[in-house]
Amino acid sequence: MKLPTPVARLLLRLSTWLLQIAAVAGMVELIGGGWDIMWHIRHVPEFFWTPPHIVLYSGAGVVLLARGAAFVLRWSGRSYPRSVRAGTAIAFAGAVLQFAAGGFDSAWHARFGADDSLSPPHVMLTAAMVITTLGIVLALHAWRRMEAAGGVRRASAWVAHAVSVTAMTWATWGLLFILLFPGLFRTNVLVEPFGLRLFTAAAFAGLLPLMVLTSARVVGRRGAATLSAAVQAGGALLITGLMGDLDPMTAPFAALFVLPGVLADLLYRPDSRGSLYVAIALGAILAQFAFLTGGVVDAMTRPDLIPVAAALAYAAGGVVAAILAERIGSAAEGLGAEPAGPAPVPA
Repeated sequence: MKLPTPVARLLLRLSTWLLQIAAVAGMVELIGGGWDIMWHIRHVPEFFWTPPHIVLYSGAGVVLLARGAAFVLRWSGRSYPRSVRAGTAIAFAGAVLQFAAGGFDSAWHARFGADDSLSPPHVMLTAAMVITTLGIVLALHAWRRMEAAGGVRRASAWVAHAVSVTAMTWATWGLLFILLFPGLFRTNVLVEPFGLRLFTAAAFAGLLPLMVLTSARVVGRRGAATLSAAVQAGGALLITGLMGDLDPMTAPFAALFVLPGVLADLLYRPDSRGSLYVAIALGAILAQFAFLTGGVVDAMTRPDLIPVAAALAYAAGGVVAAILAERIGSAAEGLGAEPAGPAPVPA
């Protein structure tokens, strides 16, 4: 199979930017998803075409188009390495699943009206988001190793890569939220039994170190972890503003959540000897930032009532996050990095 020549030429000209567009659009989609969660918690009347859903599915639409275009590049006449093809296929499959979940969600709302967090469409959608964003992270890693880009293209590529890591972490947060939250309409109910409460605390606490350590490990650029953390802080502030809850007096404190990224950039050297042990120590420490997050997760776990147990659970979550970040990095590199074949010269 081969694409028509005009289509192949167009896609080859756009190829450098397709993954980067998908990474940013994925973050927009996840901001819409976070806004949708707050919309549910606020008990705003529910139907499918809410503003959060419009943002969410607009971002998902751009992701699907960009990922679809990148997916068909394999038939453009240029030889792409297996690493690029595999990452692109994962992301494209996730994007297709997201739209299938969107149709499922629309039918679910039409049939049942408002739904709670643990509904089949929500589980399908958030799982597809995790698949999509992980695929983008892996594909960008492979593409950046393949392309010796310079100037603006080089800078924008690693920035988009760091953003994609933030999106992957947010998608994971959403999946954990769907699976572990006791219900969007029971926000002040403790997770029980006690073991599940500690597991929930550990799972959510591990996401911040997972994000910054994965960014440092996979993006491989000084400043990537800081950028990932800054994008997360900015996204959280944006959602708070969209809900009308942004307090100008407390907003500057969001800068505290950039500190884990700074520490990861300063202290973690993925290629150095003993780097895994450094990552594990950092993960256990950075997970303690969970004490500052507040919100629905604290309502679920009430760490103020069990500070010692919560701190130990957070540390355990951070250790697991460090090991998982290392595994994601190994998976990205294990896909292979054989060089691409020569691109055809447009006539």
